[in-house]
Amino acid sequence: MKKAQYLFLTLLVASLTGFAQKEYNFSVDLTKPLDDKLTVELETPSVRGKSILYHLPKIVPGTYSINNYGSYATNFKAFDKKGRELKVEKIDKNSWKISKPRKLSRLSYQIDDTWDTPEIEEDVFEPSGTNIDEDKVFVLNTFGLFGYFQGMDRLPYRVNITKPAGFYGSTPLINQNKGGNQDLFVTKDYHELADSPMMYNRPDTVWLKVGNADILVSVFSPNDKFATKDLAADIKPTLEAQKDYMGGTLPIDKYAFIIYMSDDKNLTRYGALEHSQSSFYYLPETFSEAQLSKSIKDIAAHEFFHILTPLNIHSEEIGDFDFIDPKMSRHLWLYEGLTEYAAHHAQLRAGIIDLTTYLDRQADKVENSRTRYTDTLSFTAMSSDVLEKYKDEYSNVYEKGALIGLSLDLKLRQLSGGKYGTQDLLRDLAKTYGKDKSFKDEELFDKITELTFPEMRDFFRRYVEGGEPLPLKELFSAIGIDYDPEGQKKEVEKAFGVSFALVPGTRSILISSTDQATDLGQRLGVEQMDQIVLLNDQPFDADTYSTVLQDYDENFKLGDEVSFTVKRKMPDNSINEVKLTADLREATVTYPTFMPKGAPTPQQLQLRESWMGRMPQ
Repeated sequence: MKKAQYLFLTLLVASLTGFAQKEYNFSVDLTKPLDDKLTVELETPSVRGKSILYHLPKIVPGTYSINNYGSYATNFKAFDKKGRELKVEKIDKNSWKISKPRKLSRLSYQIDDTWDTPEIEEDVFEPSGTNIDEDKVFVLNTFGLFGYFQGMDRLPYRVNITKPAGFYGSTPLINQNKGGNQDLFVTKDYHELADSPMMYNRPDTVWLKVGNADILVSVFSPNDKFATKDLAADIKPTLEAQKDYMGGTLPIDKYAFIIYMSDDKNLTRYGALEHSQSSFYYLPETFSEAQLSKSIKDIAAHEFFHILTPLNIHSEEIGDFDFIDPKMSRHLWLYEGLTEYAAHHAQLRAGIIDLTTYLDRQADKVENSRTRYTDTLSFTAMSSDVLEKYKDEYSNVYEKGALIGLSLDLKLRQLSGGKYGTQDLLRDLAKTYGKDKSFKDEELFDKITELTFPEMRDFFRRYVEGGEPLPLKELFSAIGIDYDPEGQKKEVEKAFGVSFALVPGTRSILISSTDQATDLGQRLGVEQMDQIVLLNDQPFDADTYSTVLQDYDENFKLGDEVSFTVKRKMPDNSINEVKLTADLREATVTYPTFMPKGAPTPQQLQLRESWMGRMPQ
């Protein structure tokens, strides 16, 4: 009898344990924002121990900057099954300590958006942020709303979204509820959830079929200036080119381009954030059609290529990313640099851009790298300490990082007689590792050398781990192109070389310095402390300067007259309105140049054809 009773109790305990919550169950109601905040509710998984920490991320993959998403959470409360509050202590910007977690049943907190909370002293780049615009649009980068318990980020997640009538949620995730105003998304863990942005609004969407993948393109344009069908038509040829570049098959079944067009006239920055199966874009609605077409193609080409790296090729630092105390990988040259290279190289191989355009872009990257950044800095050192010591060097991944990718490709083709390049290398690395297998950060260069040629180890040692100048002259000569780092080019000089500042207490703009005035600035005759009234006969102030300068840069050509109308203090202390004019002239500047040889050898032509994927132009 005692034995039977013991067995019954054992089975009962096991049964009760089986009913323990082993997943996160979040709920957010988009129909009930309060004071521009959303309430997040969590039915918690079972937790053990004397206390537990709940985290919102300090940093997320792809941003390479500290954002402290916990700063936007308020009114954080924990409850037991009977609705009684448990003790909660906020121990830092992103962490809450909950006492007696065995009793924990539910969490509740409110989240403010990152886009319009100037009182919170964080600087979150909009593509990695959140926006709550009631009845219009909700931008939900999931890591800005949902968190995890320390050590429990690999449990499954369920996210329930109550949406306004007529709204659609654009996301790479699959909605488990069809119809109605309740969406349900299920992910295997926090990492997948954090990798999946959402945008809710009245839908303007297009689905594309690219190879084996279904591609969602979703646009929110507040003034309906741009339509999704036009943007989808712009990017589809680039996506087709990248599919071919990757060997004809994409490593994903679904992808989402989520595009928010901002009508903020004071917009000073824009861009995108990549995810494994999506990318989120924050772009100016003030763009012209031509500007948007070029920008979306170039940015989308880069972001879409991230489906290969880091999705299928990544180090342990990324594969098991620490959202609170991350260790940065040494290989930004791979994740961002080689991705940027491939984005442009794929367009060249597909004939979307010609060789001249491609080479001009590489010249820009050379110039930007050596004038804006520390060109001799070890790229692996920069990558490892990009959050602090070298944070101002990060954007060089799109300049020198891309040139490293270019140099690597040309070197591999040179060593293989044109039979092997970075396209082949990426495929081999993806086969070696793949989505669920990370490489050790310190072993990657040796693995690439093992997969390719012994000479490659010296290449990485000198040009990526070391700070030697890339051997562009030698590598381009091998494909019949002359490279001159100190060449010359002619361009229309549009820069004024003056500094602008706000007139204190107003929206007016004055010229604060003319120390670096260009020839154009000098011929205009602008003076320090001139208050600008009109630029090219258009009102010029803090509300209009971005649009006016954009129009100037896009539409003014050689020989056109440029004008400043300014208020100037005269010698007798009177204020006169003066109109200053000058014509746009051509200037010769020192600039890196690439020029195809007039009489390349057959070997050079063969190698160039291998690199371009077709007969040289």
